[in-house]
Amino acid sequence: MFKQLLIELLIKQTRLKKEEIENLIEIPPSIEMGDYAFPCFILRKKEKKAPNIIAEHLAKELIKKLPKEFVKVESKGPYLNFFINKKILAEKILSINSNFGKSSIGKKKTILVDYSSPNIGKPMHMGHIRGTIIGDSLMRIYDYLDYKSVGLNYLGDVGLHIGKLIIAYELWLDKEALKKDPVNELLRLYVKFCKEEKSEVQMETEEELIDNEWTNKAKEKIRLLELGDKKTKKIWEDIYKSSIKGFDKVYDLLKVSFHDSTGQGYYERRGKELVMTAQKSGLAKTDEAGGVYFIPDEKNPEKKKFILRSNKTASYLTYDIGAAYERYKKYKFHKLIYETDLRQIEHFESLFSFMKKMNYPFANDMVHVPHGTIRFGNEILSTREGNIILLEDVLKKANEKAAEEINKRKTKGDPQQVGVGAIKYIILKSEPIKDINFTWEQALNFEGNTGPYLQYSYARASSIIRKAKNFNKSKEKVKTKLEHDLVNQEISLIKKISDFPEIVIRSEKELNPAVIANYAHELAQIFNEFYHACPVLNDKNKSEEAFRLRLVDAFRTCMHNALHLLGIETMDEM
Repeated sequence: MFKQLLIELLIKQTRLKKEEIENLIEIPPSIEMGDYAFPCFILRKKEKKAPNIIAEHLAKELIKKLPKEFVKVESKGPYLNFFINKKILAEKILSINSNFGKSSIGKKKTILVDYSSPNIGKPMHMGHIRGTIIGDSLMRIYDYLDYKSVGLNYLGDVGLHIGKLIIAYELWLDKEALKKDPVNELLRLYVKFCKEEKSEVQMETEEELIDNEWTNKAKEKIRLLELGDKKTKKIWEDIYKSSIKGFDKVYDLLKVSFHDSTGQGYYERRGKELVMTAQKSGLAKTDEAGGVYFIPDEKNPEKKKFILRSNKTASYLTYDIGAAYERYKKYKFHKLIYETDLRQIEHFESLFSFMKKMNYPFANDMVHVPHGTIRFGNEILSTREGNIILLEDVLKKANEKAAEEINKRKTKGDPQQVGVGAIKYIILKSEPIKDINFTWEQALNFEGNTGPYLQYSYARASSIIRKAKNFNKSKEKVKTKLEHDLVNQEISLIKKISDFPEIVIRSEKELNPAVIANYAHELAQIFNEFYHACPVLNDKNKSEEAFRLRLVDAFRTCMHNALHLLGIETMDEM
């Protein structure tokens, strides 16, 4: 809001680039030192003067050119300190509406977000939740900034794990168990196969080179599936239907949806065609066993990535190559974002390398957003070993624990909204790349940096508005007359709310919902400090009451919008 005005002012005065100024502007440690600070060290070389002399000179020049939104600029050593017009800022904040923070910078450009993407035949566990929730939040952020966002659920309906499940299905299926509890029966079959296989490889993308009796049986089943063998396809269809039912239960609990849910197998033919094109161009080569590979990094020629197996079935890269090509053909995307586990970094580096070497026009518009692991205690979850915690069970338990907490505190609130919100927040408040150690105590605490704390702060503000007599925002004057001097808690809350539009843009730029999550926590802290220091309902001073009620309502709007971008619901009572 005001920061952009300051940036424009400094561009004209210093001739620096917008990005340079944007990255240098700071928030002083105390209100007395101003609202924004600009260090002048960057101008030392250009001006050939000491930074404090430059700052002093610029302060004298800028005081003549300050827009009405700023009341003062002064130099303090090498810094320029700017003081905003609190009255103008307050009037702007008090007049915000439900669209606060939205922007048209996206200009309807198409952004594809490939996220969640569970494997058919495997249950969704806590390892899936990060990709699902981060991807959903990114979608919401892009929508908010006027991009045309398209959510893709790229289902793992082919690949070696499918071959393994088909064999396990034939050998060990318990039909009654499949009818009663398909998710756990399929998990049992997969774990049993992996024990027989005795492979130490943890990532399926690394299994292309494994020469193991059981692994080779799985590869043969994939070959039969690609050839259209009826018996194999029928088993695949049973596995697919059972899995989708389990996925939908989880997505319903999370309130997550997609525009397009397509399996990897859909892109097999196109992927193989592009591999053949790569062979003709000389990019892809055939090894002695008949497998087709390419070298992603010329500096490391020994590192081969197979894009067709020796039996001519598709590898994981084959499907992803075909999918990227078809997606661009269909959507003409501005950007394609893949949100996955960080252990797939090398896979996506290989994919992007292939597309660039083939000179596809969209190759530089593909981005990988990797996330770290999530642990209960010190264990990394592994489907292969059966060491998992089902996501549906976690969400149901979160709701139960939230209900217990609500009853214990004798408060109100929807347990499901509190429970799911707590899970989402504990994941989104961390940088995606960082690992998370999950604990129920941390997630469901109504104090501190948690989802329930933010929801409770919103409910507290709603309670104030409810208790106010005759408060109707639509009938209030847009500009409430300021007849009292603003106290620090009011100023801090006004300034924090004003930061929200910039926070949303920064979150999109960094592909990081944690920017919004941690802003929301700081906003809640500042609101609660304001709440304890500044009585809102005041029969003796109606003008002060009117001002503070509108400020509380502005906080509600801002917090609601921030939580919406995180996929967390708000409640008027808790």
